[in-house]
Amino acid sequence: MRVEYIEDRKVDAALDAELRALLSSCFTGEVNAMFGYQRFFCEMPAHRWLARDGEGRLVAHLALHEKVIGTTSGDLRVGGVAEVCVTEALRGRGLVRRLVAQGNDWMIDRGTPFGTLFGNPKVYGSSGYHAVDNPIRYLDPKTGVWLVEPVASFHIKPLGSIPWPEGVIDLRGPRF
Repeated sequence: MRVEYIEDRKVDAALDAELRALLSSCFTGEVNAMFGYQRFFCEMPAHRWLARDGEGRLVAHLALHEKVIGTTSGDLRVGGVAEVCVTEALRGRGLVRRLVAQGNDWMIDRGTPFGTLFGNPKVYGSSGYHAVDNPIRYLDPKTGVWLVEPVASFHIKPLGSIPWPEGVIDLRGPRF
C-alpha cells in the first residue's frame, strides 16, 4: 500500500473524479449525494493523504483542514481531520490508523497543538482521539443557522503540551 500526500489546490480533474468516486462509495445518505458533485463535505480542505493499492487504485483517503477556532481563552489553531474513508474490501486492516498517524505527524511538525475530528470513538480512539464535552458553535449548512450544542462525535487529540480549553468552542463555520 502506497500513501501519498497532496495539497488540495493541486488536485486535477482526474484525481477529483477518483476522490468523488471513493467518497461516494464509502459514505451514505445525504453526505453521499454531495460527493457526486464535490470532493468535500462542507468546506474544501487544504491537505489530503491518499492510499493506493498495488495496482494504483485509490483505496483510502484523509482530508485535513487548517483551522483557527474560537475559545474562551482566545484563538486556537487546530487541524480538522475529515472525510476519512477506506474501501469496504480493505476495512479493518489499519489504513485509517496509518492515514491518521500521517496527518497527526504533519500537524506535530507544524506545531499544531490539537487534531480535531467528528467521528466514531471506536474508529479513532486507537489513534488517541477522545470526546470532549464542550458545547460546539457551528453553522448548520442546511439552514444557515448558527447552533451551539454539545456534539458527541467531536473528538480531539493533544499534539503538544497545552491543555484543551473549557467552555464553548466556536468552529467559525460548518462542521468538517
